[in-house]
Amino acid sequence: MAMGKLCHGTRHPPRGADTPAAAPKMHTSRRLVTSTPETSVGVALESVKASISPKLLLGLEIQRVSSKGVIVPRMLTFSNDLFTIFISHTKAGKSFADKLHYNSFKTYESVVSTVTGIMPVQSRVGIRVIDVADILFVQSGFIGTRKLEACKTPGLNPGKVISIFHNSTNTTDFLVENEEDRLAVIDAIERIRDAYHISKENVGREELLLRYTWYDIDGNKSGSIEQSEFLRLLTRINIYLKQEKAIKLFKDHKHVRRTQHNQQGINFDECLGIIRKIKLDLHGGRLMSDVIFDDLFGEKKEVVSAEEFMTKFLHQRQKECCTLDDVKRIFSDLNSMEISGARHAGITNGDDHAIDRVRFGEYMTSSRNDAFDPRKQTIDETTISNPIPEYWISSSHNTYLTADQWQSISSVEMYVVALHRGCRCLELDCWDDGVGYPVVYHGYTLTTKISFQSIISAVKGFIDANLNTLPIILSLENHCSHPFQEQIATILVETLQEYLYIHDESSSNWPSPLDLVGKVIVKCARPPEKESTSLSTSFDSIDAPSESTEGSTFDELPLPESKPPEIGGIVLMSNSTEFTPQLPRRSSRLSRMVLFNGVKFKSFRKSLDVLPPSDMHSFSEVKLLRLLNKDPSNISLWKQYNREHMTRIYPHSSRVDSSNYNPVVAWAIGSQLVALNFQTDDFAMTINDGRFRENGRCGYVHKPPSVLSLEYTTGRRMMLLLKVMYGSCLPKPYGEAAGEVISPYVIVRVHDVKSGAGQRDWLETTERRTSPVRDNGFCPKWNGSEYFAFAVNSVDVAMVEFIIMDSDNGFINDTMCKSAVPVSCLRQGIRSVQFYDRCGLQTGPYGLVRLLVEVDIKYSD
Repeated sequence: MAMGKLCHGTRHPPRGADTPAAAPKMHTSRRLVTSTPETSVGVALESVKASISPKLLLGLEIQRVSSKGVIVPRMLTFSNDLFTIFISHTKAGKSFADKLHYNSFKTYESVVSTVTGIMPVQSRVGIRVIDVADILFVQSGFIGTRKLEACKTPGLNPGKVISIFHNSTNTTDFLVENEEDRLAVIDAIERIRDAYHISKENVGREELLLRYTWYDIDGNKSGSIEQSEFLRLLTRINIYLKQEKAIKLFKDHKHVRRTQHNQQGINFDECLGIIRKIKLDLHGGRLMSDVIFDDLFGEKKEVVSAEEFMTKFLHQRQKECCTLDDVKRIFSDLNSMEISGARHAGITNGDDHAIDRVRFGEYMTSSRNDAFDPRKQTIDETTISNPIPEYWISSSHNTYLTADQWQSISSVEMYVVALHRGCRCLELDCWDDGVGYPVVYHGYTLTTKISFQSIISAVKGFIDANLNTLPIILSLENHCSHPFQEQIATILVETLQEYLYIHDESSSNWPSPLDLVGKVIVKCARPPEKESTSLSTSFDSIDAPSESTEGSTFDELPLPESKPPEIGGIVLMSNSTEFTPQLPRRSSRLSRMVLFNGVKFKSFRKSLDVLPPSDMHSFSEVKLLRLLNKDPSNISLWKQYNREHMTRIYPHSSRVDSSNYNPVVAWAIGSQLVALNFQTDDFAMTINDGRFRENGRCGYVHKPPSVLSLEYTTGRRMMLLLKVMYGSCLPKPYGEAAGEVISPYVIVRVHDVKSGAGQRDWLETTERRTSPVRDNGFCPKWNGSEYFAFAVNSVDVAMVEFIIMDSDNGFINDTMCKSAVPVSCLRQGIRSVQFYDRCGLQTGPYGLVRLLVEVDIKYSD
């Protein structure tokens, strides 16, 4: 098995030798001719043009589904350079271009940013614009977005649907009538996205950011920008200069030229040169990378050899093991990159013996120098070959909800997004419904309902497109009558077919994730030996009505014992033992599909003595702490239980707002399924995303030895010293294009567990923050920043969280981007931290954001 593709399979055959190196130019007045700045990314996109259907370059008739679910006729067109997809009212042509008042149609001057916009990208003349850098994935063949669910057209054919996920998790949904055209659209989108993401690794990040911005700023698409456009560009990329100084820089540039509007203008390369000069001035004439270079190799040097780089930098400063051959491969790649600035005379393209200062600076903020150890971000057979109970598994709570637990919309889209985010345990609350088929929603609330069938179809669609995905667990909360349970069983069998895993009851061994690649596992409560008419064995049925609430610091606040949570006198129902009426017997047919059987908890001693390995328990976050605090012996017994059985932790029912608890304590005790509200943008999801970046974002991380041991031990302890040095290419809050230049500061938190047993509060969170850098989000530098010291009790479990905030004059400072790294995956030395948007993704500019930090680790004896 090709382990490199375990998480992300392909819908189409590999594209390689059969793809021509370059496409012949096709001359037509209707083509969307563009003048994108020349980059190797553009060359890569040009190389796949021969594989793109000519219809897509000329315009293809589609039916777009609006945000209100209305189907409207539109035209879909790929730009000539393949950087952009347009969805417009009319076909591209001379009249279309004239209507928009420019000669070579690309994007309209007033278009909301195709680079940084979280909101759907659309111009005031009704053109939807999707930049190739913002495309996450494309899906087809099932109803898997909120817009499609809202569609008012009866009998919508899923086989004609295409959904593009872009700009974080926004969607553009449309129908293509002709099957050949539909496949051509899907193939083209996947080809240009793949080509872009592969080739962009050979281009400097600042060059890529300017390319994105240039795409919008160059209003008349002449290839040059005028003075007013240059001023807007500086604000867009978060550079503040007094207007007179910026104008002088523009006018003093030696390559100023006249544009077609008889205005002074500069081209892409000239603009990049000015920005590099501004960056140097903002750093006081000495870039941060030059300071590091001089300290390592001497101020008089302009190049460094592979041997010196390996010895003085990688071995001594970075504490990194590598060979000279490793360094030469790095140097060859760096010297082949497209980076502005003159190359040193003694170095040629692809040279592997030395690099200059500019390429050293690019290395410092590259993925090769990632603070998150790249070796731990990869997946191979050795990391997924152990029994399933030995893994932490990325898990979602009430996956169907888009917001709160009381009255929000339920959507299949949430399952799609969760799966692409790496979640491998999805929850479905299944109920009868008057329409005659099982539905999923939060029972006894005002949340909307979606069909069980639609969710299973989406899961199948995901596996179809990602055949090597590790097993997906469906956590079924079964509130259905017997006939509806039979429907559930039929849907699972007929929809999933060979993907559905049926465990061999004669086998006493747990399968590994590797054994179950591409499979779907069912988790549900089987009927007891004597048929019961009660749901008392339901998964999440163990909390008593007197369950305490819990805050972010795990402080328990007692709730009234006599009644459940309520809003305005309306009871909120969550736990089936409290509020669910008795239902008919369980379906034996459905039960035969169950691998993980949810049973009611009495004590860990009884569970260890009598329960088979397939029986598991589920606890709320508050019950978790109660068990830990009630009896010290529960710790070792629970850890022993988790070696052969599964446990699931979920948010307490008082979290009506869908907030999350800190998952670190649950991980420390060895719970495999630590379920969070994926729809909520908070610290818990940030550190969950960070945890599961390990092992290739496959959704499974093997638990470390200290967690697998029977005793409560935090494992290795250390002192973590961390200094924030420099930021690069920071976005505006929420990725907006408009707004003032930001004034960033950085918050660093360490989420840890306390050492030793017997305390009431098991969580320990320490926070430090930098001062703000005023009016500079392009290249902020924290001069004289001190080291932040963090005492880490459990290296194996603790997480480091990084948050970049904008310090403004208002009462609330805005979050710009976030990241988290497991302490066990953190590398020493001067390292680069990657950042993500509110959904844990890296669309558009978020893949370019970097924070340079210095990390020093001192282990305790």
